[in-house]
Amino acid sequence: MNNFNWTLVIFSLVSCFYNCQVGINTNLPSAMLDIVSKGNSSATKAIKISNSSASEIVTVLNNGYVGIGIPNPAAQLHTTSITRMDDLGTNTTNAKVMTADGSGNITTRSTTSLLPQVLAGSDGADAVSSAQTLSSINNTASYTNNLLTKSFTISQTSLVVFSYQLGIDNIVNTSGTNLTDGAEKQLGARLIWKTLPSGSPFTVNDVMSANTLPFTNLSAAYSKGTYYPRGKYFVVLNPGSYSIELKGYVFAFDNDQGIKATIGNSPYDRLDIIATPVQ
Repeated sequence: MNNFNWTLVIFSLVSCFYNCQVGINTNLPSAMLDIVSKGNSSATKAIKISNSSASEIVTVLNNGYVGIGIPNPAAQLHTTSITRMDDLGTNTTNAKVMTADGSGNITTRSTTSLLPQVLAGSDGADAVSSAQTLSSINNTASYTNNLLTKSFTISQTSLVVFSYQLGIDNIVNTSGTNLTDGAEKQLGARLIWKTLPSGSPFTVNDVMSANTLPFTNLSAAYSKGTYYPRGKYFVVLNPGSYSIELKGYVFAFDNDQGIKATIGNSPYDRLDIIATPVQ
C-alpha cells in the first residue's frame, strides 16, 4: 500500500466531482471515462477484463484491436465465438454478400463474383447455324470441322458445366439411298479442348465429353428422323482463357453401304457453358 498512488486517486476523485470525468493513466480526461494505454507497442493491453475463472474475455490493445475471448487479437475485432446481429435492414440496392476467407477474415464480395455466370448459350437459341454432311465406311469415323467453337474467360477458380445437344438427320448410306444392310452404325457428338491457359492439366484436342448413339437398321425406317446425341461435363477450371469445339461424327463398321448424315442447323442444337466460382 505504501506504493499506492494516492495522488492519482485524489486527483481522479476531485476531477470526477467537478467535471464528472474520470481519467486512468491521464490527468486530463477528455471523456466521461478516459483510459490511456500504459505502453506504446501494438501488443500493449490498454484494457483487460477477465471473468470469475480468470479467463480473459475482453481485450483492447494499444493499436485499437479488440478481442472478445481472444487475449491477443489480430484484427480490429477478433472473436472465436458466434457473432449475432439482430434487426438488420433489407438491402435492395447493393448486390453484395459477406464472406470469410480461410483465416476467418470477413469481407464483402459482389454477388456477380459468387453466383453462376452464363458464359455461352442458355438463351434457347440455335447454337449451330450451319450444317456439315459426313460419310463413313469401313471402320473409319468422319468428324465435323469447325462446326461450332466457343471461347470464354474466367477470372477466378470456378466449377464449369458444359451442356450440349447436336441434331443429326438425313441419314442414308454413302450412295444416298436408304440403309438396308443391317450393319451397326454410330452417330455422336463430343467436346474437345481447342485452347488452354498456361499450366492447365488438360491437353489441346483432348476429348472432354463424348456421347454415341449406336443403331442397327433392320429396315429403311430405322434411318428416318433426327437423332440428338447430348451430354454434360463438369470440371473445375483455374482462371484463364479457354476455347472448346463441339464436334459431330458418324461411324460405320461395315464395308458395304456405310453411312452418310447431315449434322447441325437443327432448331434444337445447344451448347451452354455456365461457371460458378468456388472460392
